[in-house]
Amino acid sequence: MKSDNAVLLFLSFILFFFVLAACGNSSMEKEYERIKSSDLTGDDLRIVLIEFELNNMNHFSSKVDIGGYYLITGNIERALDYFLRAEKLAARAPRNRETRENTAIMYGSIARIYLMQSEFIKAMDYTEKAIAENKNESNQYRFLQAHILTAQQNQDEAIALFYELYQTQRDSMDADDIRAFMYLLATTGRYSDCAELVDLYFEKGPYFPGLGLFASGAYENSGQQNKAILAAFLEYEYHSSYTTTDDHDFLRNIDNMEAQLNFMGTLERSEATIRLLRSLFDNSDLVFRQGNNTFFAEDYCVIKKKILSQSITIAEFERYLRLERYFTRFPVYYWNVWQAALICQPEALANYVPALEKIILLDRNGRYAQPVWEELTRLMGYTTE
Repeated sequence: MKSDNAVLLFLSFILFFFVLAACGNSSMEKEYERIKSSDLTGDDLRIVLIEFELNNMNHFSSKVDIGGYYLITGNIERALDYFLRAEKLAARAPRNRETRENTAIMYGSIARIYLMQSEFIKAMDYTEKAIAENKNESNQYRFLQAHILTAQQNQDEAIALFYELYQTQRDSMDADDIRAFMYLLATTGRYSDCAELVDLYFEKGPYFPGLGLFASGAYENSGQQNKAILAAFLEYEYHSSYTTTDDHDFLRNIDNMEAQLNFMGTLERSEATIRLLRSLFDNSDLVFRQGNNTFFAEDYCVIKKKILSQSITIAEFERYLRLERYFTRFPVYYWNVWQAALICQPEALANYVPALEKIILLDRNGRYAQPVWEELTRLMGYTTE
């Protein structure tokens, strides 16, 4: 009888312990949800999350979230530390949907860090774990595998995987995926496919130094002569946005290109495009007929010429504003916005002050900085004298 009582007492104690643990976990999760649903952001949120994690050392999701913060902000070592600490707790975390998603994020993030550190075998192992944990979202980790194969210089395998994903997941490719794939295609001489990826990159990714020249080569080798010429101009336009350049050098390059195309017997296909580019640097009139499927760089040049000649219409100005997604890294684009506003909407200049501010954000000491400050000063009612 005493033995039975002892067993009952022991079972009661165990039950009481689990009830306390469950209540504690419930309270802890409620507190964590309250923090995540608060209005805190950035460093303020990080500080609160770290305090919570220190008080709840066995909490899994908080370590993943803190690791994610450090990864996004570029503190790779601290990010990896939190993710590896979270990994030790993953098996004990509640097996619900949130845990599975966070576990996949954790494995995928560790894989990205190991890729940055050139630990390719470890990186590939962790992508496999991420895929196994969340098969519904596996494609993002398969893209990561393609990047790992690229870094390992396994070009054939990387291209095969990128091709497979491109056929079914084109819309989910981000700028880094597209950029990696198009460079792979160029190195293997698949220029038609490469040019198609360049088009996609222009739609989805920001401009970077060298993109115009790379795109020009892809277009030229795929038989798209006018796009090749306009892409090369984009590189010059980007460079001259940040550095004072001699336009005569660019015009001499156009002369040389024209002579080369004439020698090849293909000048007639590009005479109108060459005239368009020259018109941006001299006083010649714009005589140009755009096609139905206009390359965005062509549209940019046509409207820029209208701005320079002060003949732009409201409709053309609105079309120019719709080109912004291609030119977010070009101070000259925003300077042109301001010049167009002076012509088309001088009564509403305050609406276009953000264009001037964007120039300062891009290059506060660049070639457009002084004119921008002068315009802002004038708007505030002061003079520069």
